[in-house]
Parts: sequence; structure tokens; C-alpha cells
Amino acid sequence: MYEIALRHGSWTMVEVAARLGVAETVVEEALDRLESVGLLHPAPRTRSGYTAVAPEVALTRLFALEDRQLARHQAQVAHTRDAITAVMRDFLDLRSPLRRTLEVEVLRTAEQVDSFLDGAASLARQDAWLMHAGSTPPIPVLDAMLLRILGMLGDGIEVRALFLHRHTRDPLMSGYLEELSRAGAQVRVATHLPQRMLVVDRDLAMVPVDPEDSARGACAVHGTELMPTLRAIYEHCWMLATPFAKDAVADSPAQQPMAVEEVLIRMLVEGMKDEAIARRLSVSSRTVSRMISALLDQLGVQTRFQAALELNRRGWLADTSTEARPDDCAA
Repeated sequence: MYEIALRHGSWTMVEVAARLGVAETVVEEALDRLESVGLLHPAPRTRSGYTAVAPEVALTRLFALEDRQLARHQAQVAHTRDAITAVMRDFLDLRSPLRRTLEVEVLRTAEQVDSFLDGAASLARQDAWLMHAGSTPPIPVLDAMLLRILGMLGDGIEVRALFLHRHTRDPLMSGYLEELSRAGAQVRVATHLPQRMLVVDRDLAMVPVDPEDSARGACAVHGTELMPTLRAIYEHCWMLATPFAKDAVADSPAQQPMAVEEVLIRMLVEGMKDEAIARRLSVSSRTVSRMISALLDQLGVQTRFQAALELNRRGWLADTSTEARPDDCAA
């Protein structure tokens, strides 16, 4: 098509279609493509309505068109860059008064955690609330923890300490808790605690990166914005716990199963899987399965769905809500 247009000045679309043996629609499509790349240029006074353009001229025009488009794009990029620079220079520091800064420091190693704890103990001014939901720490860790707490108590800092019931059955931990109590710390124990936590005054805290995996480290939180929430969580756990007493280390067979049973029901209602329940209770998955089977037998049902219906009928689900019951608060 282009060769005909270039070599023959006078032609029509009908003539070209007949010469090439194709439909006129095919010639029309070819004309559109040739015009789009600049090889044909509209010329109303000619028979065809077009005039052929030499290839080198068409290429020159295409390059010129590309250069103009590129120049416009570069100008737009320069304008956008200038706008970004102006915003960063003049407006970035003018933040909304509702926006506050909360600094979170990730502590990846045990050395970093120890350094933070030493600093937090020295910075405490009013109170320090700690929650230990893990296993019994090694003796050096316990000794360091004890020294920090004794130091804070000596400075007149109010210290609250929450531990698990099972810690009281460990002679080492039991002696540690007894020493904390004698030194003036308020010590309570609970059947279940959600995670490890330390809250110092109203501007410093430490929480785990992953409550299920302490090896992933901890987050040190600096600032006041998150503290009311963390303190509220701690207060809730504190109200549901019972004061530590050496004479009551061994729970009676009638009481301890009921406490564990309530925690198990609460976790089942929340939809937790057996593996997650096992980690929270620090027992094996097989033990959790046995506990659930015992609960099903006690309720006289065969499935967990039937257990949920029976628990609701007996009113036990209401008893496992997150609100503290009057007798728990009184304790």
C-alpha cells in the first residue's frame, strides 16, 4: 500500500483494493496505520486524500514528537519534585495537633531486654507493674529480677507482681514470690495470664513481640498514649487474681480444677485451637484434649457444639465473660 502511494501520485482506495486483490476495508485499515506512523499525510486536494511522506522524513517527525513528549514529561516531573520539596521543607513539621508521637523500640536479644529492664527500674518514679506468664526463668534471671524489684521498693516505688498459680508449685519460684512479698511488693497469682508485661509509671512499658513465642523479643514502648490501655489490661488481670500466700501454695483439689475449667471454657468460647490453648496453659496438646474430653463427659455431651449449647443453658458462658465478677473483685 505504501509503495503504491509513494510511486504513484494519483490513486484512489478503490483502485488500490482492486490492484492488490483485497477488500476496501483492508486498504482502509492500512491507510490508518500508515497515517499513524507518519508515512501518509492528509492532503484533501488529491484523489486519494493523502500524500506519501519519505521514510526518513517520517522518522524525523516521530523523533521530534517523542522529544516534545519527553520534554513535557520532564517538565511535569520537575514541577512535581519542586512541589514535594516545598511540602517537605515547609509543611512536614506542621502536623495535626491530634497526632501524637509513640516510640516503639524492638528488643531482639536477651542483652537488650536486660539493659532495658535495668534502665526502667532506675527511671521508675511512682509504680512498676509486672506480669510474668511464662515458665520459671533461670536462677541468674530470677536473681536479677529480684535485685531490680528490691531496688525499686527501696526507693519507695509501688511494685505489683502477677504470676501464675503453677509458679507457686515450683519451690524456687515460691521462695522468690515469698521474698518479694516480705520486701513489700504486692504479689498475686492467677490461673491464666495473657502475656508478659511490664508497665512503669505512665510513659514506659515492655510487651512481647509475639505472646506465643518469647524468642522473638520484646517491644519497649515510650510515650503516654498507649499506657492507659496497657494499665487497663493489667488492672483487669489484677482484679481476677488472688493474693499470694505461702500457706495457700497448694490449691485444694476442689478449687484448682474449677479455675482451670473456667479458663478452658473461656478459650473454647473464643474459638482458640487446641495448640493455642496448650501454649497459654503451658501444657501439652494431649493434655488439652484430655481436659476437653473430661469437660464433655461432665456436661454429658459428645461434641463441642453440643457443649456450647449446654454451657449456655447452664449459664456458664455468662460466667466466663471478660468482666470481673463481684467475688473476684472482692478478692
